[in-house]
Amino acid sequence: MDEVTFGSESPATAAFNYPPWEILELRRTILRTREAVAKLSLSTPESERVSRSLDAASGEAAAARPDRYTVGEHLEAAAHALKEADALEPVSQALRRATELLGPAGLATVATAL
Repeated sequence: MDEVTFGSESPATAAFNYPPWEILELRRTILRTREAVAKLSLSTPESERVSRSLDAASGEAAAARPDRYTVGEHLEAAAHALKEADALEPVSQALRRATELLGPAGLATVATAL
């Protein structure tokens, strides 16, 4: 009988590089943040500024190996823009969730804006 091992990569499993659950949940959280922002009454410049930051965060999170600090920096920029527009409260819960998912990177970046 073949030995079963966990946590090791074999040639058969090397082709399947799934992101960790935290990254999948982070992607969903960014999407939920986008949906919440779309419902806000932001001016066009404010909306564009937040959208650019969320686009950048989403793009980095979609990478095979996203840099958590870079994602956090983009989410931090979105949070600052929302705070300046006095519209942070409706999306603060989603941004707090992103902070948790990013771990230390989230604490060093996003959490400073909340």
